[in-house]
Amino acid sequence: MVDRSEFNAEDFLVDSTFQQYCAGTDELCIEYWEKYIKAHPEQLQVITEAKNLYSILSGNRRKLTEQVENLGKKLFPQGKIETRSSFLWLKIAATIVVIIAATLAYLSYNRFKAQEQTEEVFTWATQSGERKKIRLSDGTVVMLNAKSALSIVKGFGKERREVNLTGEAFFDVVHCKDVPFQVHTSEFNINVLGTAFNVKAYPDETTSEATLIRGLITMEAVNGSGIITLKPSQKVTVYKNALQPQKRAKLVKPSLSRPEITINHYTLIKDSTIVETAWTKNRIEIYDQDFDEIKGALEKWYNVKIKFTNAEVEKYRFTATFSNETIEQALSALQKVENFKYEIKGDLVIISK
Repeated sequence: MVDRSEFNAEDFLVDSTFQQYCAGTDELCIEYWEKYIKAHPEQLQVITEAKNLYSILSGNRRKLTEQVENLGKKLFPQGKIETRSSFLWLKIAATIVVIIAATLAYLSYNRFKAQEQTEEVFTWATQSGERKKIRLSDGTVVMLNAKSALSIVKGFGKERREVNLTGEAFFDVVHCKDVPFQVHTSEFNINVLGTAFNVKAYPDETTSEATLIRGLITMEAVNGSGIITLKPSQKVTVYKNALQPQKRAKLVKPSLSRPEITINHYTLIKDSTIVETAWTKNRIEIYDQDFDEIKGALEKWYNVKIKFTNAEVEKYRFTATFSNETIEQALSALQKVENFKYEIKGDLVIISK
């Protein structure tokens, strides 16, 4: 016996006996459905909706058999009515089947779209010179560096823990073996269970980095160049322009169409500070870097735009620590190491020889 307790209007409409009941063409079908409605008053609303839908599909006209017979009497002499009307009935029936099928497909699609949940995205963002601490619903703590954005989808933590990052962030991830934590950037994806690591993926910089402090993470390039497993103290650098500096160690040489990758250790200085995560302690650590290499960090930290007028100055190398200094104080300190000039016009810093 068919269980129709969960039927909707479309389900009733595809039942051939229900169609005959609506059309009034079969006494047994009419009797059956009238008894069914009396026995199931809770489904009266759905059945009424199905009947109305049938009425719309059939053009809200009189019984189809009556229409066919009347049309046949007008158009054809006696004796040809039966043959002609039967033929015409087949054509009408075929048309109705097509209309019903198309309508059901349309209604099913609309019902699917109505039930489909729209993913709601939550985003945290920082401006240049701003840093932000975020605690996610699973307890994971994220430090968001300047000019960065972190987004998650509503429902984070229940069946999945995925975040999208643009810029730089430090993650201290709560362990959950059943729901791995994933970080997506434009260059690579990171999968973890419970660990602490730093990700740097600014779109305006030539490299992206992932630095592991503790735990274990796997890192996979978006272009499918392979999976790398990082151990504590290791750092992966992805060169977006595929131009690998010769001084870097442990070069992993992929094809020319893929970015080059290096695996090194993070930089630890004398007071046990990790250069790559010093920003989380409100410090900029510059360690034997070219002026053009630290340009991006200074711009985001001090909310300025730096312009070099001399290529030689861009290659000056510095080691320094800045915390509460202003941009003027930072540049003055660098001038004590190398000879250069600077001029500040609003948020534009012009550096010359």
